[in-house]
Amino acid sequence: MHSFLRIFRFWVPVFLWLVVIALESLFLSSNVTGSWIWKVLRMWHIPMSWNTFERFHHVLRKAGHVTGYGILCVLAFRGWYRTWSVATVEQNTRLPRSSRQVRLQGAALAIGITLLTAILDEWHQSFDPTRTASIRDVGLDLSGGVIFLSVALLVFRRWRETAAGKLETASV
Repeated sequence: MHSFLRIFRFWVPVFLWLVVIALESLFLSSNVTGSWIWKVLRMWHIPMSWNTFERFHHVLRKAGHVTGYGILCVLAFRGWYRTWSVATVEQNTRLPRSSRQVRLQGAALAIGITLLTAILDEWHQSFDPTRTASIRDVGLDLSGGVIFLSVALLVFRRWRETAAGKLETASV
């Protein structure tokens, strides 16, 4: 039970982020976000034609897809990576594969979760007459996941290299 709780805590952010995505899908259609963003821009006296606003709103919504699913992918990777790490320590065994293989498998599974979530979200939207389901949005969501995860893995790699370098200089 102890290892389950240690592992589960790494998955809580993933589940919470899935709830955020579901709530956005249910309640934040472009009509809803468009009207309140337009009101905010007017309230702040930001001059913008309706055509310019529609383009701005479109780009903002697509950036939201990239960001939301990018965050999901990074959180899912963290969940998989930490699950295997905790399980290995708890069982006092060595990883049956290299750390690189664990990262690659974690990345593949995280991208899979991101893709599945994107597909299910668009499928759900196909039943709502006020929404439009688009395979392009699935591609955008998947792209966001891959981009965010790639950046996160690059940062993680640089951090590990820096930490290893500091250990080497400290031991000399």
